[in-house]
Amino acid sequence: MKDKIYHQPNLAKSWFLALLCFLALGMQSCRDGDTVISSEPEDTGSKAEKGDIMGLYLLNQGNMGSNKATLDFLDLSGDNGENIIYHRNIYSERNPNEIKELGDVGNDIKIYGSKLWMVINCSNKVEVADAYTCKKVAKIDIPNCRYLAFDGGFAYVSAYVAPVNMRQDAEVGAVYKVDTLTMKVVDKVTVGYQPDELAVVHGKLYVANSGGYRNPNYDRTVSVIDLMTFKEERKIDVAINLHRCRADKYGQLWVSSRGDYKDVPSRLYWLNSNAAGQMEKGGEVEVPVSNMCIVGDSLYYIGVQWNETSKKNSIEYGIVNVSQHKVIAHSLSSAPEIQSIEMPYGIIVNPQKKDFYLMDAKNYVSSGELLHFKADGTFDWRVWTGDIPAEASFVYRKPQLSSEPSQPAEEYSKYIEAVDEYVPAPGQFINTLPQYEEGDDAKAMARKCTEAIGGDKGGLVSLGAYGGYITFHFDHPIANVNGEKDLYIKGNAFKDNSEPGIVMVSQDVNGNGLPDDPWYELSGSADVDSVGKVVYCYEITYTKDDMQDIPWTDNQGRSGVVNRNTFHAQEYFPLWLSSPLRFEGTLLPRNGHDTSGTGTHWICDAFRYGYVDNVSNSDIDGCSFDISWAVDKSRKSVALDHIDFVRVYSAQNQMCGWLGETSTEVSGAEDLHLQKSINAKSRKRDNK
Repeated sequence: MKDKIYHQPNLAKSWFLALLCFLALGMQSCRDGDTVISSEPEDTGSKAEKGDIMGLYLLNQGNMGSNKATLDFLDLSGDNGENIIYHRNIYSERNPNEIKELGDVGNDIKIYGSKLWMVINCSNKVEVADAYTCKKVAKIDIPNCRYLAFDGGFAYVSAYVAPVNMRQDAEVGAVYKVDTLTMKVVDKVTVGYQPDELAVVHGKLYVANSGGYRNPNYDRTVSVIDLMTFKEERKIDVAINLHRCRADKYGQLWVSSRGDYKDVPSRLYWLNSNAAGQMEKGGEVEVPVSNMCIVGDSLYYIGVQWNETSKKNSIEYGIVNVSQHKVIAHSLSSAPEIQSIEMPYGIIVNPQKKDFYLMDAKNYVSSGELLHFKADGTFDWRVWTGDIPAEASFVYRKPQLSSEPSQPAEEYSKYIEAVDEYVPAPGQFINTLPQYEEGDDAKAMARKCTEAIGGDKGGLVSLGAYGGYITFHFDHPIANVNGEKDLYIKGNAFKDNSEPGIVMVSQDVNGNGLPDDPWYELSGSADVDSVGKVVYCYEITYTKDDMQDIPWTDNQGRSGVVNRNTFHAQEYFPLWLSSPLRFEGTLLPRNGHDTSGTGTHWICDAFRYGYVDNVSNSDIDGCSFDISWAVDKSRKSVALDHIDFVRVYSAQNQMCGWLGETSTEVSGAEDLHLQKSINAKSRKRDNK
């Protein structure tokens, strides 16, 4: 296993020494006489702490035209109690046959699944490597490419398209769609002038257009691309010379403007959904932002602003609370080391421990520095990097099981281990199942859900009206066993009272232990029994109205309310979530009807199969699901050998008289073949 970056004894010593010896022997044959540049390990002097994050890749831009983009690696693995080791220029060492190494201007770096993606701007290419070995996998040619985003098995790459050239008639830019399996460009859409960062929110791709080549006639828009059609729907006017574009956990977008370097300052803007569910400009935060990193409710920013009049840079640091839309700190650290940074260029924050790293580009032509600060701002260590350290990405450990080929099932549980997310829609049982208490946030409510339905508790969680969802996981991946159903999910349905919820599943592709990878719907009977009646790509937006009926609008041109009733007097809008509240998914046809004609006897018919809270829990088969039913957004079958996360959402938008809204409830879930799941995962590990 000599090609692994992680889980190696004495990585900085034994592995690299062995590899260096090997490369030295074969140096002449590798590059026809070119010199192979060896990586340079440096001990930070700080003790590594074992955790989910095993390392950090740092992409150095290199000065334009110098062909000096390089890749460094920070080993955070903590294997064998080692210190944190920084390795400079690891890519050329791992890929000795690459004559030009990475190329000219490394502009962006991200990890998707097991692959490391790097945008090499002026070399007009995206380099893809194995995230765990750093060995090259593919090269994708894209002219003047800029930044990356991922969704649903595709990479989206913004591009200026034309060569670097400042002129008023500069070409419009584009976004290229790349299949992450074939590594081929499969589509392209024209956007604004010189597009930079891009982000995906609720099935839409948002692209910040700069117009930087057309100074002073900058672009000032964010392009909105529908990912289903891959067409630009519209543009949102924001501000001139846009650059960064990041999404937060609330579905808001944070976009930075560089300004005009003279009279118009750099600023930060937020975009959020209006009552119709469309993203619009929400407001401005009066701070300059040249780079940022969002973790939880905190947006950490660097603000470097050049002024053409004074010929000087101004430098700021701070933190913005994304839920309150205001600056809560005008510094990141009081340590003197932060004041020694000449040109702050990049920032990345550990999403788990909140410690952070700052990248100093110095004078742009010589080696930069990476500085590490603890979560409280205390300075920890600094190391030299390549030229212009710009962007970084954490790499997570691969999940590891026992070395025994058949780990006993007794060491695992067939029941839910924990609830990851609880995002209900408004409803009569919301804020009571589970009980909301003042001060509860999303984490507290998810914990209460775990207490209700985790293990074999048998409690009950209500998801509210259409779109409300819950996400949970087990203490092991659930195997897709051929010819068998894999999951049993309980609700509280009984005869003539079906409140169906759709099941979605996901694999932890990026290995970070979070439900932030592509999701796939388990196709139910309505897809074949109610053709033409199911609404796919349905969207609905709820707006809070304290202690009143909750109004909603959808993308079908309809509107209505979630009615209050006399049985439940609490607030129906989830009190820990912000308004408006937007959901999207598949809308099932109505199943409720009044048999009395007077509104006194409502029946909600069950569907044939494939939905939670659809039939009684005593009907084991009717409450069970096959991972093989998984389909993607285009309703095409997806082959998944296992899943790591499960999501259930309410799939009806209907009011049934005095019964109120149709709301899916969940009371627990089980792996139907625990031992097979454990054995399958063990075999998969052993074959790697």
